[in-house]
Amino acid sequence: MTLYELMKTRGTGKGEDAMWKSISAISDAVETYLDETSKNELLSEIYGIMSGGHYDENYAVACVSKMYYRDENGNKHSAPYWSEPQVRAVYEKVAKRIPGAYTFWDFYVTLNMIASDNWPVIQKWFPGADEQAKTEKAVDLAVAWLDDPDNPYGDSKTWDYLHAK
Repeated sequence: MTLYELMKTRGTGKGEDAMWKSISAISDAVETYLDETSKNELLSEIYGIMSGGHYDENYAVACVSKMYYRDENGNKHSAPYWSEPQVRAVYEKVAKRIPGAYTFWDFYVTLNMIASDNWPVIQKWFPGADEQAKTEKAVDLAVAWLDDPDNPYGDSKTWDYLHAK
């Protein structure tokens, strides 16, 4: 019998106290027996389920900290490419164009991902543009990426795309 089967067949209807005691036992086992990588993957998966696939500050900052691109000279440029207040100011201007339940932190991750994946292309396409104009292009791409009604992830596109297995 799997843990899931046990919980479903024996735990249903047992009340909140039994649920919390069971979660405590599972948490103790996770902390004791899983290595850090496995534990973080499990916590991330559970967080994704519980959050509906939307970032909070902690997961957003951690995700963005892993992003980078290399320029034409091979130099590494690490995210974040904009500060939280800079992204928040932009988000307030474009939030009405972003569908569904996407949050500020979803947008923060998406904008940095778009830059990480596309900044050299943006520079190539708009060689005479200043940094502000290039940022506006990245913002437009981020909004368009989120406003994608036929994506397979619904309104948790950024989370599910970056946490796909």
